[in-house]
Amino acid sequence: VGGELAALRAEALRHGDLLQGDFLDVYANLTRKTLLLLSWAAARCPAVPFLLKADDDVFVNLPALTTYLASFPHPPRLYLGRVHWWVHPQRDPRGRHHVPLA
Repeated sequence: VGGELAALRAEALRHGDLLQGDFLDVYANLTRKTLLLLSWAAARCPAVPFLLKADDDVFVNLPALTTYLASFPHPPRLYLGRVHWWVHPQRDPRGRHHVPLA
């Protein structure tokens, strides 16, 4: 862990391209990570018309996305995502998408 932390600090000093929050980087904190990104972007890039957040295992069809976004003459405040219909929360604590009853 110490070597990883040193490498992260060196990366941040060299390129200034790291955004870190005061929470563990675990799946259960994905909402916190997303809110950190959105608040950082709102504070640092207020004139940017679009922001894309995607995981490394997601395919983004950029031609289709840019065509869709260009169809808005004045982009609205919009959050696009995938809606999972008729999906029940996973209660098995061993599962990747575990949602506790609390």
